[in-house]
Amino acid sequence: MAHRKLAIDGFDEEHKQIAEQMQYMSTKSDSEIMLMVDQKASAVRAAITRGNSTEALERALAEPPYGRGQEAAQSANALLVAEVLMATRTQDVNGVVGGLSEDDRDVLLKYIYHGLAHPTEFNCGVLLSWHERVVEAGGLGSIVRVMADRKIL
Repeated sequence: MAHRKLAIDGFDEEHKQIAEQMQYMSTKSDSEIMLMVDQKASAVRAAITRGNSTEALERALAEPPYGRGQEAAQSANALLVAEVLMATRTQDVNGVVGGLSEDDRDVLLKYIYHGLAHPTEFNCGVLLSWHERVVEAGGLGSIVRVMADRKIL
């Protein structure tokens, strides 16, 4: 006797279709999006050099590349966010997370989950410590919003 009444395998196809539709909603080409990520990277690194982790993280989280077909830009932006997270001193993490808006915290959680899904490319220990601080600041609602959001990174 099965305890499920829904065929959960059907949801994956729906998720894929919606993500593909969202990709076409962008008015920018792949090269334009990659150029935006590269420009953002220089501004973020300048903020890191000045020691302003809050500004660096806000810039790295701004306008994330969503949708399928943007894997190169998504990967570059994820590495940029990870660079900011690793450059931030441990004692400054609570202040940085507290300075983020709710939407920025949700996007940050998306990048944290992306990094945890790729442990060979990212430092999972740093990501887990940031996850703890983000959930403390945003509550469990942040996790629910990220998991329910159809915009993929």
